[in-house]
Amino acid sequence: MKLVVVAPGGAVTGGPEAQHQLVSVANEIEPGSAAILYQPHALTPEPYQRYRCPVIGMNEVPSDALVVLPEIWPELSQWFPRNRCALWWLSVDNFGSHGQTNLSGIGLHLCQSEYAWRHVHWKVDGPRMMLTDWVEVVESQQFRRARVVVNPAKDAGLLRPFMTSHPEVEFVELRGLDRVGVAAMLRSSDVYMDFGRHPGRDRPPREAALAGCVVLSVLNGAARLFQDMPIGDGFKFDSLADASRKLEWVREDWAEASDWQASYREQIVGQRAVFFDEVRALLESVG
Repeated sequence: MKLVVVAPGGAVTGGPEAQHQLVSVANEIEPGSAAILYQPHALTPEPYQRYRCPVIGMNEVPSDALVVLPEIWPELSQWFPRNRCALWWLSVDNFGSHGQTNLSGIGLHLCQSEYAWRHVHWKVDGPRMMLTDWVEVVESQQFRRARVVVNPAKDAGLLRPFMTSHPEVEFVELRGLDRVGVAAMLRSSDVYMDFGRHPGRDRPPREAALAGCVVLSVLNGAARLFQDMPIGDGFKFDSLADASRKLEWVREDWAEASDWQASYREQIVGQRAVFFDEVRALLESVG
């Protein structure tokens, strides 16, 4: 076993999904090379049972395995004094959100985004590697219509004012849905607008693009960087007025806007292969 990934027990969000992807892909490349350790102890959530993720306990961690911690828990490295520990920057802005900021036990930094790569380069000492993730959307036959998908969990403050100022627009919210429900909503809508903070390379806009939506995003965090969200400045906004103009333009010629984002969709499709290469490099670095 080369990798032990420490994940929040029972959590079903973007970060934990990436952690399960890491374990699963490592086991596809080298069977038996990775396992997941939940904190606190838990069973694998149903949405992640499709991944190849054996679960181990604290007393089963091999001393020569690399322990991969999420960026919210750097100080958990103290639990593994015999191991080399890596911190996976699944986000930048969430670092310290759990009161942990001590990086003294971290020997490797893994960067999920260009945003994280630059942050680690300028503000953190130590070696770093890219380790991204990928997204997928369940196939479903849906009739696409003119409506805008928004995510209330991704709001830096402009979402509700924007919705209030556009009563003529049909908005639908991503909330309380499983994978099939999310896919059906995205595949039956024509625009996805992201008003979040983008602490990393967020999953919802990529899922929306993969499902055929035209993506518009606020200029925050990782969304400012072309490497993390290569949709061009014409699809990014920094104010309510700018968001209104961009949405109006997209709805005037949705087909043209969709064509402009074809390369973004192609990049998203290719992320799984990129992730395999990154995991392979990580396994080789462990030895």
